[in-house]
Amino acid sequence: MEGTSVKELAIKTREAMRTGGTAEFSLWRQYVGGLLPVVRWFRRRGDEIFSTDVAREYLKGLTERVNRNDISRDHYNYLRRGAMRMIAVFETGSPDLNLPKRGSRYQFNEYYELLLKEFSESENFHKNTLGDIVWVTRKFFAWLYENGHDDLTYVGADEVQQFIIYCSNSMKINSIHNVKLYLKKLCVYLNNRGLLPNSYEGLLTFTVSREARQLPTTSSEEIEAVFSLIDRDTPKGKRDYAMFMLAVVTGLRAVDIMHLRLSDIDWRNGEINIIQSKTGQSLQLPLTTDVGEALQDYILNGRRKSISPEVFLRFHPPYRAFADAVAIGDIYDEYLKAAGYERAAFDGKGFHSLRRTVGTNLVTSDISLELAAQVLGKIDPDSMKKYIALDVDHLKGNDLSLIQQWLGHVNLETTLVYAYADTEHKRKALEASIDQDSPLAKRRNPARFTLSDDETVKKLYGLM
Repeated sequence: MEGTSVKELAIKTREAMRTGGTAEFSLWRQYVGGLLPVVRWFRRRGDEIFSTDVAREYLKGLTERVNRNDISRDHYNYLRRGAMRMIAVFETGSPDLNLPKRGSRYQFNEYYELLLKEFSESENFHKNTLGDIVWVTRKFFAWLYENGHDDLTYVGADEVQQFIIYCSNSMKINSIHNVKLYLKKLCVYLNNRGLLPNSYEGLLTFTVSREARQLPTTSSEEIEAVFSLIDRDTPKGKRDYAMFMLAVVTGLRAVDIMHLRLSDIDWRNGEINIIQSKTGQSLQLPLTTDVGEALQDYILNGRRKSISPEVFLRFHPPYRAFADAVAIGDIYDEYLKAAGYERAAFDGKGFHSLRRTVGTNLVTSDISLELAAQVLGKIDPDSMKKYIALDVDHLKGNDLSLIQQWLGHVNLETTLVYAYADTEHKRKALEASIDQDSPLAKRRNPARFTLSDDETVKKLYGLM
């Protein structure tokens, strides 16, 4: 099928599925939800002809999105299945996948199956982490089984070490990091249960230098170009402006903007209170005037009437929340393209770059890394160091590590307790990060936004 257009292949895949007996309703859902996203992705990067290599890049991008919690695991599987069907039709003419479940190629006995089940249920692992844990555990148990260990009776340090060597011969460095991380967790669990004579934490404490890709920020000129294209006299424009302003000012992830509820906004006290989708941690942010006015205008004058509790709704019926955070990114990309900024695949210039921009602006202002981390809702202040690398020449923030040493704390997170920031500290941090020479400065108003009128507040909560 060389030379087949991506749209033509999507149609052929749909027809092959119909011939295979897929029900019409299910067929339509899979075509729109699983196949057309591949077509749109190819076209966004300027490709009309289908290529397996390019499709693999699409699949890699999906993996990055689900790892960032931009899309749910279920939606990831749905999109991935659509791309895999197109690849199958392109290569074999048949859309039949017959894909094994992840990790099912690693075969072992019922003893190990039970251990795997018990280990995976021993903690409330995040759904994305759980997939990696199961994969590493299956791989380890299958290797033991293939090497004559029907159980853990004679498994010790030599076997753990040999397994690491075995993995290092066929895996990339990032995968080795995950194997080490989750194998250590598994060994601690098995040792606590008396199934291994040691936890082998010392054996598994070696450092793996992971490959880190430094993704870019978005310039204020690009952001202003997007804002200037938004027609704020229309309901859609009011919604898009409010979403983008929320991201530009606070750095909220697309998934948290998607899940933001009317009840999450405290209009009287000027605060936003959410539970972050990625970490499960609560986050309190100041409601600044620039964001508050945009949200108020959209909710009162642009938001469709709906029983959905989410703030941001689809523009076309049914009026409900977006299916996933990618939809917000797609809307942003459309404005970028209209503004004359062409994107390349995986260039890091999408909606999430707005969060990196906020992070960089914070750490290059006269505020500490710890306060910047709390504004962005990060648990570990060290995670802010990647933003330093984006603009190291202008770094002026204060480091809490000196106080850590002074107090004799082993862990910086312990010291962070003494630096906990309320929303007023965060508001001042956001204010300090504004570049007054930026084209965006005229849109920014970091003053706290509060409302006291009962009738207006009730309308904003959907009670009138």
